Amino acid sequence: MKKSIDIILDGDEDLFTRLFSYSEGLQNSNLTSLQTFMAHFFNQTLERDGYFGAWAMVWKIGEQFNLKLSSPHHDLRIYREKIPAFLEAGKLGLQIYEQNEATIQKVIQDTGKEMRFILPWGLSLARPRSIQLLHFPPIETFVYLDYLFSPTNRRWENLLGYNRFTRSRFSLLESIVDFVPLGAPGGDNEGIDHFNGTFADYVRKMLNARLSNLGGGVTQPVVGYGGPVMEWLQQTFPDRVKGTLNPLSLIHLNLKEGESCTTPVLCANHPSKYLYYASKPDSPEKREILVQDLVASGWQAHMARYPFQNPEALLKNLINFWTDNPRLKKIMIQEDQEYSFNP
Repeated sequence: MKKSIDIILDGDEDLFTRLFSYSEGLQNSNLTSLQTFMAHFFNQTLERDGYFGAWAMVWKIGEQFNLKLSSPHHDLRIYREKIPAFLEAGKLGLQIYEQNEATIQKVIQDTGKEMRFILPWGLSLARPRSIQLLHFPPIETFVYLDYLFSPTNRRWENLLGYNRFTRSRFSLLESIVDFVPLGAPGGDNEGIDHFNGTFADYVRKMLNARLSNLGGGVTQPVVGYGGPVMEWLQQTFPDRVKGTLNPLSLIHLNLKEGESCTTPVLCANHPSKYLYYASKPDSPEKREILVQDLVASGWQAHMARYPFQNPEALLKNLINFWTDNPRLKKIMIQEDQEYSFNP
């Protein structure tokens, strides 16, 4: 067991300033240094992996950046593999961003909508039980410096709770990969859609870094949220995706490079879709969306607990369980009260 490890981070100050989106405003604020800013996200990762009491420090010796992780209780050796793999995927994402920066800036100018490069920092790396594949992160991430601070995540956590998944383990399921790593105003695809196919190589590399071969020929499950994600899956994996994907479509992909294991991927509604129905009366369409959301979150929770079970059989059982479930009315009332756009 190694309760304290040191990792030399491959890069210089200029690279990490760009990779961590350490803005000029922060640099000039005197509120934090680049090293402290980087350590903030590594500390979030330790917390979200459930390594409570662990801490991270980043310091610079000459031109070299060093990361030290320590814990009174936990074996931290897995980070020697996971953090460099994450950083290498991030560097590819940054490279693609910079190759397309002129186009991105023009789209920003044409639409008047802000977009900024951001990686999914501060999420579970050592112990993720599932991966959440989303379109793009909200621009508010830069305000709160927390990748999980959004209505999207809060509502999905609520659905996991209805499926009796333990609250203290939510963050192990919330290991997010966005297929467009550009922060933008939530719900506004106008500028982002120009780049839906741009970062495919980055996404493959990031998924490869985040997933693990669990043995038995499988990895952790992936849930893909929303129409743009379903279209991206169809376009990126045409040999494995036949026909049109819809909510609760289940496919199997080979996402671990060089390893003979498959990843079950379930398509789901975007968690925010229901918000547009929360102020409306009960209807078959509204009920269908809620049932689909409960099924998808239940599938994620159960596959996270028992990744070797049959994902198709589980999906069928959950559809049977939640369709016409007597709890639906009460859950709908709770969801409407919490997420209605009306005050």
